[in-house]
Amino acid sequence: MVLFGLYMVPRKLCGLRDYDFVLSMCIGAVITTQIARLLVNGPSIGDASTMGLALSFACGPIWSLGILFYTLSVSQMGLTLATPIKNTTAVLGTLLGLLVFAEWRDTNAALALIGSVLVVACAVILSRASDRTCERSCINPLGTVFALLAAVFFAAYTVPLKLAQKSGLDSTTIMALMGLGTLLGGLVLFLVFSSNRRRWLRESPRDHLFAALAGCIWALATISMSEAIRLIGLSITWPVTNLNTIVTVAAGIFLFREIDAARHRRTIAVAMACAMVGSALLGLAK
Repeated sequence: MVLFGLYMVPRKLCGLRDYDFVLSMCIGAVITTQIARLLVNGPSIGDASTMGLALSFACGPIWSLGILFYTLSVSQMGLTLATPIKNTTAVLGTLLGLLVFAEWRDTNAALALIGSVLVVACAVILSRASDRTCERSCINPLGTVFALLAAVFFAAYTVPLKLAQKSGLDSTTIMALMGLGTLLGGLVLFLVFSSNRRRWLRESPRDHLFAALAGCIWALATISMSEAIRLIGLSITWPVTNLNTIVTVAAGIFLFREIDAARHRRTIAVAMACAMVGSALLGLAK
């Protein structure tokens, strides 16, 4: 949860264009995931099935679409407003876990769904704190659409992730292959949509390092999440990790002044309360 709340902060600190940022972020992610696999498992991938390897790799391109839409949304609306909307993926993740993987058998579905709805309510409430002058942050239709698309793709990649786990692959191997998939996805998106490809090479090394740092933090967060999915299931893990809203909103408010905390303190307090109560219900649901 904490790492997921922090991995997009470097986006606010670098000047790369959105597609350039995604490519550099994917490079940071693939380096981190490969190092993690080598440290844990060594160079061998063991007796992994071909299907498990393919499913792990498939997670990457799907995630790349999600991170692109999230990045576009942050550029449009800022961290504070884009992240809670993107985190409506909590409901999708809960439904996938309960219905697709039959986690309803050992999960209180009612509590899980109520908890997920409260996490979504956090996003709706925070949208009321938008800066009307749009100088620091501003809710807008395009940014909202981007955030919702990010939610869909971020939920979607957990399906092949869960299936890869069922095939017997460990988290670091899954993430190493997923990292390679993210690099492919980021590269394809860059080649298709970037209007000036040479500009990426001329960008400041500092900006590329910030983007790669985002990928590194994300990779560590996802390795942690995949282990949590293995231990407590997707329907609980996914919404709880999406409580990163609290961490990201705090960064957006106190580091980047995207929302006037004094003026909107009640709105922020109610939104955070919804997120925390939702998390508690999700914990009780398992």
